[in-house]
Amino acid sequence: MYMLEELEKLISGIVKTNSFDGLDTDRYHWFRMEDGETIGLPAEKLSERELALLYHIGSPVTLPNESNTDTAWYQLLHGEAKADGLMQSQLYADGCRFIFFSIEGQTKAASFREAMDNLTDNPLAYIWFTKHTGVIIENRQKEPIFYEEAVDMLMYDLSASIRLFISPWLPSVEEAAKQYEWLLATFQQLPSHTAKHVLYFQEAVPLLLHALLPDNDRENIARHILQGLDEDDELLRTVRMYFACNQNLTLTAKKLYIHRNSLNYRLDKLTEKTGLDIRKFQDAFALFWALHNLP
Repeated sequence: MYMLEELEKLISGIVKTNSFDGLDTDRYHWFRMEDGETIGLPAEKLSERELALLYHIGSPVTLPNESNTDTAWYQLLHGEAKADGLMQSQLYADGCRFIFFSIEGQTKAASFREAMDNLTDNPLAYIWFTKHTGVIIENRQKEPIFYEEAVDMLMYDLSASIRLFISPWLPSVEEAAKQYEWLLATFQQLPSHTAKHVLYFQEAVPLLLHALLPDNDRENIARHILQGLDEDDELLRTVRMYFACNQNLTLTAKKLYIHRNSLNYRLDKLTEKTGLDIRKFQDAFALFWALHNLP
């Protein structure tokens, strides 16, 4: 209650409601406060910085929808329910990941959802922060989705600019719930305009370095990049030697006393384990940084 009183001193035109029915998402940003009350703040009176701060004060209200899975994820990620039902679902038996999105244009939420669902074999879950931003929870698909190509097609079909920030794969629903707040905060710290419309977690690392300086954040980034690599002594030694040899395959193989084909096999194994190709600059940089920030 105290927080709401302070907000009302700073921002005029705040409205309150106990129902999600008929929320005006064109003119207001809606948040659920700790005491359970839902408030709407006039969109025209909020700067991007003020809006970002509000995400730390209250929970953004998702737009109404008819998906039970959407509701279950919303309740889980906002501490309103346990993960039991989602954990038992075969959809998430092999893990899941978050895809944070923002849309610029007049595209309706339903049109964006329909277009995204057409890309997948298994249904996606959606949580909307506003009419143009939110997060998708993706389960493992039978065929991987190439989001760079998909977004180009979606932007053409929907006449909108779409940006995605894609988290690492998380091994379970329970782990996803634990990591959500941190990954959401990471998404909010990224520049709103970057050269790429699809940004994977490992690609975002250089953009986050200045913002994520505390020890806990550095350790989280390293853990998500390495995906357990630090527990594989042979592979870890190979990667360290590869960097020590300035990414020279022939010299690395010689130093490790193995055939070059064996080295390529190990590097392919690294890609399978982490999703990163150490032969590519951005992936190599992420791995190099993570190895030097192990706890």
